[in-house]
Amino acid sequence: MTPEPAAPMALRDRTRWHLGANAPVAAWLAAVFAISLVQHYVPEWHWLLVHLLLLGAVTNAIFVWSAHFADALLRRRATAGSRRWQAARMVALNVGVVTVVAGMVSAAWILTLVGSVVVGSAAAAHGIALARQARAALASRFGATVRYYVCASLALPIGAGLGAVLARDPVEPWHGRLVVAHITLNLLGWIGLTVMGTLVTLWPTMLRTRIAQSAERVARQALPILVGSVVVAATGALAGSQGLAAVGVAAYLGAVLWAVRPLAQVARAKAPSAYATWSVMAAMIWLVGSLLGLVAVLVASPTWQLVTDRLGLLLIPLAAGFAAQVLLGALSFLVPVVLGGGPMILRGTQARMDRGNALRAVLINLGLVVCVLPVPSRVRVLVSVLVLGAFAAFLPLLVTAVLYAR
Repeated sequence: MTPEPAAPMALRDRTRWHLGANAPVAAWLAAVFAISLVQHYVPEWHWLLVHLLLLGAVTNAIFVWSAHFADALLRRRATAGSRRWQAARMVALNVGVVTVVAGMVSAAWILTLVGSVVVGSAAAAHGIALARQARAALASRFGATVRYYVCASLALPIGAGLGAVLARDPVEPWHGRLVVAHITLNLLGWIGLTVMGTLVTLWPTMLRTRIAQSAERVARQALPILVGSVVVAATGALAGSQGLAAVGVAAYLGAVLWAVRPLAQVARAKAPSAYATWSVMAAMIWLVGSLLGLVAVLVASPTWQLVTDRLGLLLIPLAAGFAAQVLLGALSFLVPVVLGGGPMILRGTQARMDRGNALRAVLINLGLVVCVLPVPSRVRVLVSVLVLGAFAAFLPLLVTAVLYAR
């Protein structure tokens, strides 16, 4: 769902804004691919790959596109003043992320703490701005889905704070408890809620079909369950109750399955046929599988130490399978739309973003399946290189699409 057509000058301003606002997303993605190539020479490279992707690229994208969709859903046109405040929040976010990364790489905990506070403050300010816009806007059919973004913005400050505590490397069982709470708030709360709220309208738009009649009702029903599940899971983890944490994650899984029913309905009416839609659909499948895995880990692990050890098995499904694919899939559709230029230019930019669509989708998802299986290390290394190459193809395709449109 995109804002109503604007005058040519307004469209050019919107295009310039999105090119600048999405530049940090591309920069963090480039950093992820660069670290992947020289990982063995970089300290804390496991941590860096995950956080450059999730805290850098994905979080920047959420700041940009949740504001974009909130404007569209609330039938509000962004003003120069609102853009300036949004830019200020994004500058603060990236300063915070760089500070967190510097603190982890240099083992200077005070930097990690300061960076976490800055990141959390930027997210809170983002949520407050969206909440104020929602209160001031006239009623609209899907305006209530902006609440997903507001609730998500409440999760990241707490999750970032727990991350700072984790950087002190607490002993077990607190390490395992904090890791589960950190993942719950940041991945299921901040990223998961944002994705679920966005796909209500974005998914049918990507498929170029009508929104299911039940979509609004289901979205309203799912939100309190999703939010409550995040609270229960995080509280259970911090309280040392694996059972309560498992109940929270299982409830979250049930709410996701309920929320995707309207999305599956429109997919049956208009099957995915481009990289963007295949990537987002695959991401949701990986999310469901990851939630099942997290429930199994919490239920079957007798100690928090074992929970910590087994959570590594979910790193690839959650970070690469879910978060990376939903990000690149959404951007593959949204970037040509905001570049504009008329129907002919739009088709050209979409065609460039869609090059090698089937090959990329197959390499990524079959490769990720191989990577999570107990295969020989040489096979895993070879397959991971192919997966990385398929992911990395997004950046040159993005450049060619932007150059073509401009």
